Amino acid sequence: MNFSEESFRKPTILSADGHPVPVGGIFCIGRNYREHIRELNSKDLGEPIIFTKPVTAICQDRDVIPLPDKSDDVHHEVELAVVIGKTGRAIPRTDAPGYIAGAAVALDLTMRDIQAKAKKNGTPWAIAKGFDFSCPISKVYPQTDLNELSNVDLFLEKNGTMVQQGNTSNMIFSIDYLISYLSGFFTLNPGDIILTGTPEGVGPVRKGDVLTFRSSFSEEVTLRFS
Repeated sequence: MNFSEESFRKPTILSADGHPVPVGGIFCIGRNYREHIRELNSKDLGEPIIFTKPVTAICQDRDVIPLPDKSDDVHHEVELAVVIGKTGRAIPRTDAPGYIAGAAVALDLTMRDIQAKAKKNGTPWAIAKGFDFSCPISKVYPQTDLNELSNVDLFLEKNGTMVQQGNTSNMIFSIDYLISYLSGFFTLNPGDIILTGTPEGVGPVRKGDVLTFRSSFSEEVTLRFS
């Protein structure tokens, strides 16, 4: 078998100061804000809901995002993204802050109709959550203080109107808990990304829509959908 040299390189995104950040696993947390659970008529199961996205979902510095033609109901979900800085397994909550390398703000784009069908049939959400370009992300900022990350404002505007606004202090499962919980099942490695869940206000994205998302520590990211 012959593989190109490029195939052995990890994909990267950029930090706020222009340095490359390797992208590893993308771990996502579902139903981590109570008001979001209510708006989707879902249930709090008492433990984190975990799903993943492939690295092909990550995109940065794109002006236009193509909507998948397999869905008529793609939704936006703005989230705090935490980037892991070193390898760890079975990490105690007290040690979790030391594994944080930085943070970003990201979108978890979801094919809601495909997800609803999967839920009804009891099948996985992989397609609904992991399609190409389903995780636009900002630059990575050197935010590592757990107290600060536990009080981050998140904002998303659609066509100039604020549609999502929340604060990470309202998360059901805290960042240190999530790092500890995930590392009990998966070895976390540098460049792994944890999407920590979305506040209420999720809604559809149509062709021609312009989304602008940011957090209290990050600059705006503006995207048009085609």
